[in-house]
Amino acid sequence: MQTVTENSVHLKLNLYQSRFYESICRYPALVSGWGTGKTMTLIFKILKHCQQYPNNLSVIFRKEFTDLRDSTIKDFENYTGNKVSSSRDFTLPNGSAIMFRHTEELNNLQNINLGSFGIEQGDELDSDEQFFMLTGRLRRAGMPHFGAVIANTKGHNWIYKNWKCKMLKDSELYEAVTFDNQDNLPRDYVSSLEILKTSKPKMYNRFVMNSWEDSDTTDIVIHPDWVQKAVDRIIFTEPPIRMVVSIAVARFGDDKTMFYAFENYKVIGKEEHEKKDTMETTGLAQLFAKKHKDIQWFAVDEIGVGAGVADRLKELGKNVIMVNSAKRSNEPEKYYNLRSEIYAKGAEALEFGKVQIMPNDSDLIEQLSWAKYKAINSNGLLQIEAKDDIKKRFGRSPDNADAFLNGLWALAYTQVVLQKDREEDKGGWKDGDYVNVRPIRRQRIVMV
Repeated sequence: MQTVTENSVHLKLNLYQSRFYESICRYPALVSGWGTGKTMTLIFKILKHCQQYPNNLSVIFRKEFTDLRDSTIKDFENYTGNKVSSSRDFTLPNGSAIMFRHTEELNNLQNINLGSFGIEQGDELDSDEQFFMLTGRLRRAGMPHFGAVIANTKGHNWIYKNWKCKMLKDSELYEAVTFDNQDNLPRDYVSSLEILKTSKPKMYNRFVMNSWEDSDTTDIVIHPDWVQKAVDRIIFTEPPIRMVVSIAVARFGDDKTMFYAFENYKVIGKEEHEKKDTMETTGLAQLFAKKHKDIQWFAVDEIGVGAGVADRLKELGKNVIMVNSAKRSNEPEKYYNLRSEIYAKGAEALEFGKVQIMPNDSDLIEQLSWAKYKAINSNGLLQIEAKDDIKKRFGRSPDNADAFLNGLWALAYTQVVLQKDREEDKGGWKDGDYVNVRPIRRQRIVMV
């Protein structure tokens, strides 16, 4: 363990972190498991270089803008105590500057001279094209230069070929598994890895044990086999019964407004609509709920135009669960945000055979396996890629999957439906043998 001081911050670095941090080679790479402090070490390596050489210019690069804004920049501010400007730049007192940029801004870097650069989550990039474009910018006078990469393993990708196979000259590779940093991780997080080891061994090997031999198929949150088994599955609903209508309201012209009706983990109805205003959507949602056993609970994706539908349903006296996937998870020690929690819990329900999907819902069957995992900060929190990122990759929005998974998650926050007290029902629980009960004292449920 090495202790260093940078910008009044005392760093205690493990051996693999200090070797990467102190490396003087031109192209160092730190490829290691979840929770190994990759981002922190890269940030302070870049910061040290800019402190040592006045009028330096460096860039920290991430593939997607949302990840750059919500993860990389926030981590920089949290670790260093410094604020990044609205233009995504940070200027030091000695005239040096650190820029934060993403893939689509690479062309704007053609005519600048860099002293150093860092690529966070290099495994997100499909090839080494962006890396070599940046190497061509390492030409700032009066200082040594470097281009650093941090990443998770991802099979035999461009990082494997250039660093693991030593095809890149003047490069050094530093590796670590999650347990190399376990003294700095929460105990319950370290303990949870044992569950991952048995339930998802390929993911465990790649993201915890830093194996290069498991490909990117381990990124998939919901395996297609789990989905297909849910289509073929027959579930008999038994008490306690919970019911909810899940609504994902179209945000853009080519998106769809989706309704799903749930009776426990069984889908009992589905509708989709295009280009409806708030009042129309609210009316259609009430008719849909009435048609499906007069469901009294609604889970509404409140991001964007969905907020108007949620507000109108509340005005009409409905029980509304507000779903804002960008907000804080209910289990912040495990999940990066509520979206990650919703997807992870939906994946678990599908994996363990609790869910029944309508067999003709081809869009849902396809979309459920689109989302991929990400691992972000030093605590190893679980993150699911953003909806906009999925839309870029597949050309359309996963509206069915989002509405479906929101509904599965929301069931736990609804009130149990009560069975009718009838003598003739002694033969057992049958469809229709229950009534929907409104709470005596209506509650406003807001999940944040």
